[in-house]
Amino acid sequence: PRESRTMSGAAAAASDGTGTYYYDTDDAYNFYLELWGGEHCHVGIYEPGSEPSPETCMKASDVALEKLMELCTPALQGGGKRAMDMGAAYGGCARGLHKKFGCKVVCIDLSKKENDVNIQRNKEQGLEDVIIVPGELSFDDTKEPSDSIDCCVSEDSILHAGNGRSKVVAEAARVLRKGGLFVFSDIMQRDAVDPAALSRVYARLGLEDMGSPAKYIEWAAQAGMRLKRYEDFSPQIATHYGSIRKMLQGPTRDKLRGKVSDKYVESMIEGLSAWEDASNAGNLAWGFFVFEKL
Repeated sequence: PRESRTMSGAAAAASDGTGTYYYDTDDAYNFYLELWGGEHCHVGIYEPGSEPSPETCMKASDVALEKLMELCTPALQGGGKRAMDMGAAYGGCARGLHKKFGCKVVCIDLSKKENDVNIQRNKEQGLEDVIIVPGELSFDDTKEPSDSIDCCVSEDSILHAGNGRSKVVAEAARVLRKGGLFVFSDIMQRDAVDPAALSRVYARLGLEDMGSPAKYIEWAAQAGMRLKRYEDFSPQIATHYGSIRKMLQGPTRDKLRGKVSDKYVESMIEGLSAWEDASNAGNLAWGFFVFEKL
């Protein structure tokens, strides 16, 4: 398992099993640029009956970000606050946090390509002094001072830390000030699920297991945090992956030709089907946690 990567969302479905600098490949980079405009790459919250399209995916991603920011409000309202995005990707979440709360945001990600996009977009919007991209760093070793952050966030990234997930939770607790919040979403297995039922998903991820709601609560307690809230949106997993699969089997595929290889797209479709089936069988969980540092 690669605890130093920050793949998230549908990217995991096409993992080669090692995940090393996944987003730095041309296929992955172009795929997310075309489908999401390079702002987000996480599970979205969809309206019932939504027709699959890049616009629908982007809107659903924005709704998920709004939910995350709503849960961050107690920690970030008021002036002079600092946040950290663990697995920041293109910086869409960080810019959203700054625009909503006026806070400074430190972006942690290992992908140079994603960090470069993040830096460029921040410059274009005059945000380079408030959205900080300190270089290629792992989210279990962020180099930030202890007790220096008001709110840590993460969108569907901690899953890919493998057996280092508890280290990511502990790192969030370390950098948070007392009373600070750790607000994140993640794709998980249901508590007490039979691992055999998720063998196809594990194979796509190159992992032996996934986190679960109970595990995150346990890890957070060990790190000195308490659960304040958990909001479950598990049915959105099947909707999200199903929407992307249908797009790739429809007109969207033609838009990717010459930019994303057929091999990548076929692998993505296969992986998306595994996620969709596991979700429909009730074996996966997805939701938003709010932990408070004691």
